[in-house]
Amino acid sequence: MAIALDSMVRNVTAGQKAGVPASTKADLATGAYDLASKSVGQQVDATNVQLSPFGQVKSSYVDVQSAGRTLTTPAKTSTVEDATKAIQSFANSYNNATKIVNTASSSTGTLAANGQANSASISLKNIVTSGSNAADLKNIGVSVNQDGTISVDANVLQSAMQANPGSVQDTLAKVGALAVQASQTELSSTGNVGGAGNTLSARTKNSGTKATGQQKLAANSQNTVQQQTANTGNNAAGGIAAYAQMVSL
Repeated sequence: MAIALDSMVRNVTAGQKAGVPASTKADLATGAYDLASKSVGQQVDATNVQLSPFGQVKSSYVDVQSAGRTLTTPAKTSTVEDATKAIQSFANSYNNATKIVNTASSSTGTLAANGQANSASISLKNIVTSGSNAADLKNIGVSVNQDGTISVDANVLQSAMQANPGSVQDTLAKVGALAVQASQTELSSTGNVGGAGNTLSARTKNSGTKATGQQKLAANSQNTVQQQTANTGNNAAGGIAAYAQMVSL
């Protein structure tokens, strides 16, 4: 972008020496500002492409946190029906979050090169695979699939509840507590999900402010150049040069 702006400056200056009409100089000056505005607009679009998936990831983590909290509440897992409902709700939330994160951070996803998205994916997987969680869940009918999602076998869960309801509740509570903890960490202002979202939001706001300023500069530059006489070229070139330096910061 800086190279293109420098080229515009040279064109305006050369136009003055060659006696180019003020209207042409105005077009050259406005073109430089339009070029810069387009570049910043592209930066905003690129940031929004990443911001939207992070918003989806954030929402899915909130659901995992809520479902995990239910698993840690004994009153909500004390019967076969309640335990089945609680773990199935958790599985639905967990699987949705897994699919969203994995899709966004895949080699062809919008967050493919984003390290924070990849870390969030690993954190999510650890909820059901860390320590003995995978084995303990399998004992009560919850299996971890190859794609990272989980499946619930209601018949196995029912048998486990009838044999040892306390053990089932302990397993659900352990996994639920880890889900709550992982979600809180990821969603915090320093977490992979919350931190990245805040950074992208700030970047979008900053670019939007810069773009608004550029639009004003573009309009003012055209009016100014058209109203000036022989010294228009120098003023326009100086203004563009100063603006190019500002945009490069």
